[in-house]
Amino acid sequence: MTIAITGLATTWYFDIWHKPVETIDELIGMNFDYAHKLYFKTDPENHYKINVNYPLNEFDGGIYKKRSILKDSIVHVYTWRFINHKQTIWVGETEIMKSEIIDANRYKNSIRF
Repeated sequence: MTIAITGLATTWYFDIWHKPVETIDELIGMNFDYAHKLYFKTDPENHYKINVNYPLNEFDGGIYKKRSILKDSIVHVYTWRFINHKQTIWVGETEIMKSEIIDANRYKNSIRF
């Protein structure tokens, strides 16, 4: 019994069922309010703004491919921290909505960008 509990705890803690970095497909194209109130249900731990017209670091650079759908060059980046991973969304104004999630990632705490 102890081995089973230890195995389950280890599996959960090291999060072996997830890749080191994954896209959260179910959030892309949704509204920020949906993610904030219904998906995460808490306030993000980190928020900053970036301008896609300027060079971006490797972490934020993935949104360059989404630049064509943006109406504004300013993108808000929100991060939620969990016990063994973080989730980050990039939110911008598009033709479809004012606060559309244009990219979303889940990544293990040990990942360095």
